[in-house]
Amino acid sequence: MDAPTAWPFVGHEREIADFDEALANEEWHAYVVHGPQGIGKSRFAQICRERAEHRGHATGNAIAAFEQGFPLASLAHLLPQGTNTGDAVALFGKARDALTARSGSVGGGADAGARPGAGRGAGAEGGAGGVTGTETRARAGAGAGAETATRFGSGTGTGSGAGTAARSGSATGTGAETGADAGARSAPRRFTLVVDELDGLDEASASLTAQLLEAKAVFLVATVGSLQSLGLAAYRLQSGAQVRRTDLAALSEPQTGAVMRRVLGGPVEPRTVSLLHRISGGNPCYLREFVVQSLAEESLVFEDGESWTLISDVGVTPLLTEMVERSLAGVSAETRRALNRIALCQPVDASTLRDGALDELEVLGFTRTVREGRRESVSLRHPAHEKVLRSAIPSTERRRILGDEAQLMRAKGAKRLTDKIRIASWQLAATGSADPDMLLRAATFARRTQNFRTVRELSRAACREGEDFLSRLLLAESLYELGDFAGAWEVFDEAAERTDGEFDRLLLALGRSRLLAWGCIDARKALDVNAEAAREITEPRHLEALTASRGAILMAFGRPEEALRVTGRTGPDGFEDSRDFGEIRDFEEVRDSEKMRGFGEMRGFEDFGGFEGNCLAGVLGNGSRATALVATGRVKEGLEAAHEAYDERVRLEESPAIPHPVEYLAIVMFALEEEGRLDEAYKTGERGWQEALADDVAGAEALIAGALARCALLLGRPAEARRWAAQSACIASRNSFPGTLHVALARKAEACALMQDVPAAAKAVAASADLPRWGAFRSELPLGRAWLLAAQGKQQAARSVLWEAAEDARAAGHLASEARILTDIARLGDPRGPEPRLTHIADISDGRLIRARAAFVAALAAGDPERLTDGARALEETGASLIAAEAAASACNQWSQRGEQRPATAAENLSFALQRHCEHARTPGLTVLGAAKHLTAREAEIAGLVCSGLTNIEVAETVTISKRTVDNHLQNIYRKLGVRSRRALRAEYLREDFA
Repeated sequence: MDAPTAWPFVGHEREIADFDEALANEEWHAYVVHGPQGIGKSRFAQICRERAEHRGHATGNAIAAFEQGFPLASLAHLLPQGTNTGDAVALFGKARDALTARSGSVGGGADAGARPGAGRGAGAEGGAGGVTGTETRARAGAGAGAETATRFGSGTGTGSGAGTAARSGSATGTGAETGADAGARSAPRRFTLVVDELDGLDEASASLTAQLLEAKAVFLVATVGSLQSLGLAAYRLQSGAQVRRTDLAALSEPQTGAVMRRVLGGPVEPRTVSLLHRISGGNPCYLREFVVQSLAEESLVFEDGESWTLISDVGVTPLLTEMVERSLAGVSAETRRALNRIALCQPVDASTLRDGALDELEVLGFTRTVREGRRESVSLRHPAHEKVLRSAIPSTERRRILGDEAQLMRAKGAKRLTDKIRIASWQLAATGSADPDMLLRAATFARRTQNFRTVRELSRAACREGEDFLSRLLLAESLYELGDFAGAWEVFDEAAERTDGEFDRLLLALGRSRLLAWGCIDARKALDVNAEAAREITEPRHLEALTASRGAILMAFGRPEEALRVTGRTGPDGFEDSRDFGEIRDFEEVRDSEKMRGFGEMRGFEDFGGFEGNCLAGVLGNGSRATALVATGRVKEGLEAAHEAYDERVRLEESPAIPHPVEYLAIVMFALEEEGRLDEAYKTGERGWQEALADDVAGAEALIAGALARCALLLGRPAEARRWAAQSACIASRNSFPGTLHVALARKAEACALMQDVPAAAKAVAASADLPRWGAFRSELPLGRAWLLAAQGKQQAARSVLWEAAEDARAAGHLASEARILTDIARLGDPRGPEPRLTHIADISDGRLIRARAAFVAALAAGDPERLTDGARALEETGASLIAAEAAASACNQWSQRGEQRPATAAENLSFALQRHCEHARTPGLTVLGAAKHLTAREAEIAGLVCSGLTNIEVAETVTISKRTVDNHLQNIYRKLGVRSRRALRAEYLREDFA
């Protein structure tokens, strides 16, 4: 893809509205925009100019004059020819009269300056296609860096098209535009003078501008990058009481994503948006440079035809390097050395920096100082500067700085947790080796912060320097977390030769079983490893940890009842009856085996209170226990347990073989979903996504993205679900997580099918065909294939797939998954079949979502419009907008068939209102609206199948009726809808159905 040239202007609607208000109010003399380099000040100023022209104001740009000795150089092109600059009174009078006359001659629009007699330069400055502020600054020698900064801003394109876009949409919308126009018509016309970078205004021009502002002959729009660089007159221009000032903020992450989607012309992977937002700091100019550079290096690619994805690190661009170097021109060598030190080792102790260097860097805007307790530290102000500055430091200088910094921090005592990590990392980078004990301690501390890339480097170095067991355990775990399963298993083998005591063997067993169950998707081997360790360990607390791990393995394969039975018995006695549990060769036989039954009968799980007093066992077991409680219908208890498990995991930071905290946050999401708090669950997932991204842990990123996809599906937002599922699939595929990949592809297929994107859904289903079935929601994996069949018009086949899935969920005791699957069977045309079982599940569950689903299905089976309307309201309260819309649509159909138009219209309106939240989802449950509301349920089903392209024979096979019956139904459909052919039926049916 060629480098994009047009960049949308987003994120400053409030500031534009403020400008409109100030321009329309005679009390305000100026609107001044502050902000750092590249934030979009120049583009914003030109947007303001275009809006002023649109309201009938004459406009002009001042020219930056950075050379001395040319008085009034900035405004000379706007003054009448022959103006005497030596007579201040005459100069002011002529300037005021000329600009006032120009304002009075304007009839509105951007072409006013082109009229004859408008004054020298007016045509160029007033026209939308004339010389822009960027071009004049470039001609004045502002330099390539400044030119690109203003060219990009956060603006869109160039010329009148950009202005039109800004006027019509980026500010306050049609209503606000109309209000601003009304205010402008009643306000006096003032010449709008745009000064891009107020520090480029010469003193004489600044003084004259101040006089014109006071006389209300001019309205000033100015940009300011740094107050320190302003002359006295220019400073006073932006500091007056009648000056409206604003600071342009950086783009937020959603705004960064919106810009990238519009520029690249397609969806962008959420992780890519977050990474580029983080490194650019939301600065539009920096963002543009990183995007262009990544495209040029082919590190930003349109992966799998789904979304733009960053597949490698972002490179440094020549322009950003030039911009940084221009800003540093003239700084002393000592200041530059201090800056290099900060770039490599930030945060740096402020007391170790010379005050002069620190002051100089703060004035230039490169650093910020933060006080934490007694320590005052200095860091770079912008993340992009770290990448640019580091790339410019020679390798010998880099090694010297890192070695000196490690020695200095060691001399100061290295009292903080992170100090040990930094010293070991610096020493390793400077010399290639470090003290093994220091490396091991640093790797342990890095593991506490979930920084597995640092753990990998430090523990690998520790393995080279020593024979310690823990360093190999940490290395194996970090390799697993980063997706290198083969390497992790090899290192686990090395660690097994170095165990010393039961606790080492416990940690080794926990790490190996986790790798087998979550990475290699081999439950049998994971349980074998667990059972083997149980035969060798005698310490009760260690046996409790193995019990908890066994329960977690079972829950990872969607077996909540068995997980609860396993974790229902703690202590050494529990292992006497489960010695052979890991020897079961076929995991599918676990639920039916006598061994499993005997283990579960040792103690009922109803009175189980968790692994109190055993932190390791508690963190391992309480998360899976909370998941199992929610899955088996004890939602309120499970939600409380999920919060406790997450809090406990956060407190236990340093222990190896423990999942990332985000995995526990996903359990909280599940509990909130079943409690009918879907919006809260989604927000929890977004928080978890940011935490996983900050820690750069691939497994946690893939898992929480998949959880967000499921939550979005429950909310009825298929487009959002597709985006998160594609993100999860991308990470899982890149890091070789086959189980997570299957889950992600199944949810992607479901989302695509709900959007009627059959090719994409079919592709996702095909890609998952050979992947292992895994996950706490393993029974839900067929939902993607079922909804694909439904989108293809094969509803009976879809229901058959779902009945098998429901049986699997029922056998596992996963009531939450079973309820979801049964509800979808009802949505696909068979409410009577699942209604008794779903009602029973609702009776034994305390989850609000299950009860709302059961009420909907029961009303659908009974054909009761009043209950359907109540069901729609109940589902709406949980956040399940799509199913709620289907319930309201069914109510509309039932009322219509009874001939009661008023309640039918109310139900129809409710359904359409709910569908506005559902991102154009298209399901059979919505086909009862529009043309289909005149049909019976069977006729609506047949009409949908015919419109999907099936022949009468294929329709008959799909719904298991004779072809003659289909023919009769089709004739009734034609008669009711007033059509005579399949083509006319499709046009009428789909036109109304999905309006």
